[in-house]
Amino acid sequence: MADKERLQSPGDFFIDGVMIVGSSGARINVTDQVRELNIYQDLDTPFMSGNILLADSMGIAELLPFLGQERLLFSLKTPTKRAIDFNNYHAVIYNVQKRFANTDKEQTFLLNWTTLDNYRNVRTKISESMDGTIDEIVTKILKGKNYLGTNKSINIEKTKNLRQYVFPNLTPFQAINLMKEEAVSKGESAPYFVFFENQDGYHFRSMDSLIGSMGNLNVPHQKTYKYQPPKGDNTRNPEDGLSTILSWDVTNNNNSFLCSRHGMYSSTLYFHDIFNKNIQKFEYSYGRDRVGVRNSLNQEGKNFGSIVPELKMDGDKRLDQHPQAKTFVHPTGSDNLHTKGTDNNAEEWLQESRSRALEQDFFDLKIETYGDTNIQVGDIINVVIPSNKPQAAPVVMSSIDPILSGRYLITQLHHLVIPTEQRHQMVMNVMKDSIENAPPIQDLKYPKEPSGGSDIGLEDTKRILKPRTKGSGGSRF
Repeated sequence: MADKERLQSPGDFFIDGVMIVGSSGARINVTDQVRELNIYQDLDTPFMSGNILLADSMGIAELLPFLGQERLLFSLKTPTKRAIDFNNYHAVIYNVQKRFANTDKEQTFLLNWTTLDNYRNVRTKISESMDGTIDEIVTKILKGKNYLGTNKSINIEKTKNLRQYVFPNLTPFQAINLMKEEAVSKGESAPYFVFFENQDGYHFRSMDSLIGSMGNLNVPHQKTYKYQPPKGDNTRNPEDGLSTILSWDVTNNNNSFLCSRHGMYSSTLYFHDIFNKNIQKFEYSYGRDRVGVRNSLNQEGKNFGSIVPELKMDGDKRLDQHPQAKTFVHPTGSDNLHTKGTDNNAEEWLQESRSRALEQDFFDLKIETYGDTNIQVGDIINVVIPSNKPQAAPVVMSSIDPILSGRYLITQLHHLVIPTEQRHQMVMNVMKDSIENAPPIQDLKYPKEPSGGSDIGLEDTKRILKPRTKGSGGSRF
């Protein structure tokens, strides 16, 4: 464990006084008993959580029986960085997942914990009507003493359209998750909101606002991570080590079959007014309604490319030109049901929101790095991964993979701290919705099957995939 005021080497950390407070008020400092600490953040989860592994030779379980009501106080900090602090906003131990004997003198406990707000959430129910804009209702639920009553900071994006909701015995988090499906930002008219917690508090934001806006594409990334050994001695320049990717793997990559089936590329919405007997039809196209209209992570690139190709794979139509692939039916009772002053406006959010939700899982990368408490879910990072394409001697590291590299949004974050090994690492799940450089336009012509059943060689492939010359027409890939 390093000096808390100085970063000496990558992976340094400082844990400030791990304290367990029992239901009786008894306080036990277990800092020296901590063998492992895990902290989880998730873009789709409105609370932080984790677990802690304790090696007990003091008889903690007898001095402080674990009843699922204990407070957990601690602070984790990377030297020179901001802390993840649970001293002011306590965690609650809700479960003893494992308890076993190492020796006749020592026992090991694996304790699961969540936030105090989440504990308050599960025992609070909302059974009433609320009206206003969605951001106003969310603020009321988070701050109201009769609801969640949190003291944490909140970052709530302004929304459009007046709404009226009748909540049927829902927890605060359930009510907010219900509303986020229908929220549309006031400034950019952007749908698809996320509701999550990190060390800065609660966030109710559109995906567009996390990655920027059409008026400001220069949203800076927090850090650049490179998959290469750090330069020089880590003890001389430990910040270089903090920017090193220790390992990476692609967890989900371009499942176009499922995305097409569930309406990411294109869909049809039937808006059904059962009182007035009206049916309206709306068609959604990813290329028409998303690309170039909404902000993207790598849109700053001069040769920006969508992760959805413009290749006409089936006949003369692209993947986003088949609105019949997915059909949504959204009924409404009248202009006064669950609304106030406006109609339901489902055409503003339903199709694009579903498309953005699928887009979030379209291209996922998992990277492992040294721990850094300055990084959190919702941040944008830049990832640099070298190309594995053969290079002529001398080999240089300047060539990067144009697909894997680029700007990513952190959707999941896991801090792993092992004090006995002096180790603090992070595992981040990150996503991208575009590529920095579009691939070259190529003419795909499928050759006739060779006689004798022989395979097409590499040289044949190079001959077939000839770059299209300027002015030749056709669609871009």
